Order: sequence, then C-alpha cells, then structure tokens
Amino acid sequence: MRLENCKTEINQVVSAPIIRTKPEDDWVTAKDSGVLPLTAFTLYSRANFLSFDTEPPFLADKKRILFSYFSMLLTSIKESLLDADCELHLFIKARAQVYDPGKKLRGETWDATADNRARKHFRIYLLSLQAGLDANADLIAMFLPNLIPGLNLGRAHFSRVEAWLAQPLVSTGGIVSPQRYYLEQLYTQLRPLVQAKPPEKDWLQLMRMFRNKAAHLGDRVFRYVGLHDSKDMFYTFIPREWPFLWEEHINLAGGSPQSGQQPTVGLLLHNSLVHEDIVSYSLGLQRKVTELIATNIDVIDSAYAAFQDFQPNNIALAELTKSFMRSDFEHFLGGNAGAGSGLET
Repeated sequence: MRLENCKTEINQVVSAPIIRTKPEDDWVTAKDSGVLPLTAFTLYSRANFLSFDTEPPFLADKKRILFSYFSMLLTSIKESLLDADCELHLFIKARAQVYDPGKKLRGETWDATADNRARKHFRIYLLSLQAGLDANADLIAMFLPNLIPGLNLGRAHFSRVEAWLAQPLVSTGGIVSPQRYYLEQLYTQLRPLVQAKPPEKDWLQLMRMFRNKAAHLGDRVFRYVGLHDSKDMFYTFIPREWPFLWEEHINLAGGSPQSGQQPTVGLLLHNSLVHEDIVSYSLGLQRKVTELIATNIDVIDSAYAAFQDFQPNNIALAELTKSFMRSDFEHFLGGNAGAGSGLET
C-alpha cells in the first residue's frame, strides 16, 4: 500500500487523552514491579504525568519541541528498562533449556532451539539497557547543555558522559551557577558507579563492547565457555576480551608446537572470561544499570524542580533543532511490498 492511495484528507483525529491529572497505568505497573526506579516515577509525577500543555517555562517554546522531546526521553527510559527486564527473563528461561552434558547424565530434557533463542534474547537485552543509558544522556544534555564535552542533545551518547566521568572535574572557581551546581552533583554521584573499583572495574566499558559487537556482528560473535562444578552442574561463561579466538592456542597433530611458554587452560580461562556465569552476570548488569539510571534521574529531578520557572532553555532548543534529520526516501521501486516474505501487500 502506498501513502498516496490512503485517505489523507482528515477532518478529525481521535487519540488517547493528552491532558492527564493522574499517572497512567503502565507507569504505575512499572514502578510497582521495581523495574522502573522510583526516581523516574517521581520525575514523571513532577512533570504532571507528561500532560500536554503543562510544560514549565524552562522547557516551553512555541512548538512545544522541548517538552515533547523530554516526554519522549522519559518514556524511552521506562520502555527500555521494561524491554530489558522482559528479555532478561526470556534469556534465563531459554538458558535453562540449553543442552549440556550434565543434563544428559541426569536424564534431563533440553531444547535444541534454546541456545539460538537465548543468544537473541541476550543481544536484545544489551541493546535495551544501552538505550536506557543513552536516553539518560540526552536528559543530561537537555538540562545541562554544552557543559559536558561532546555531549550534544539529540545524539544520545552516554559514552560521552562516561568519558567525562573518567577525567578530573575542572574547577571553575568564583560564583557557581545553578547549572554548574547540578553538573557537580551529577559528577559526584555518577563517578563512583561508572569508575568502579575492582572487581567491578570497567563494567560499563565491557557492557558497551558486548552491545556494539552484538549490534554490528550478530548473535554468534560471543564464544561461550561451559564449565561444570563438582556435581556436574554446567554453567556458561562469556569472554571479557575481543576477539576471543581459542584457535590461536591449537597445535595441529604433527605440526610444530608454538614457540614460547603457553598458558595453562586454567590460567587462560581466568584471564579471558568474566568470573561469573552469564546468568549471574546479566542479573548483576541489570541491577547496576538500574542504579546508574536511578542516580542520574535523581539529579535531573532536582534540576527540574530548580529550573522549571527559569527562562526558556533556548540553548537546548537550538541544539536539538540542529539534530533534526529528514530523509528524502519515499518508497522502493518495483514489486509489491512484502513480496516473497509471506507478508500481505
């Protein structure tokens, strides 16, 4: 179906209510489940449940661009955390059905399709968590524009925040502006979470690597390692290095052995793998990302309360407007939409 074949002369539009005086059910459910941090629900409530035409002066403009985008970001955070939680549960369920020799010894059943399903759920889980962090980066850029190097509103790059937190905070001296005050609050509260001490050191860097490789190269880029305990219970571990190529340690029969001292298998696994199995790692990652998002939004909520009666945030508006994108694409040439895919045209 082409757009020009649809009726576009519309006289009336019916939509869900855009004026709200109470929280929507999905927000309450997300908060009550514990998936959505309480700080996010507090900010949602402070913003009048994202009700249309209730934007504060700080986020007001003639076209309601800023408040609409703020609403989009807050909703994105909620949906990203819900998606991640759903995918995590599906991942854990699928992992429990994956074949391992211990199941065979104990006469337990397994599902031959479970490994593929688990890998897909793990990939989407990582993408969802990163989406939540990137939406938080844009919240920071909206309330504290041009204060973090390389962080531009509309680009959603939490990696810029991570890089900023890796450096000492430069002191400005003199009178501290309200924006500078909350920038320092953000730095003070986020830095210990992102720049964590061992054994959590580099946890966010590792997650970003996992996410990038899964997004660009697919599900099979991770080489899992299965290990069992004294009771023949098997656990799956994931490499913490890229690429993880076990082929480099193989000596072909009759070939020349590799020169130099080779690590033992135990040492190789100790140096190459995350030290908790992939299910435990995924559960810990959810807790860590949720804590980071909750802390970030707590600062933004305080900034919202302090800034809401300020003059319009024209700096953020100009930066967001620069990020607007539009494609000239209209439709593909030839054939029917969905042809050969089993989809209806």
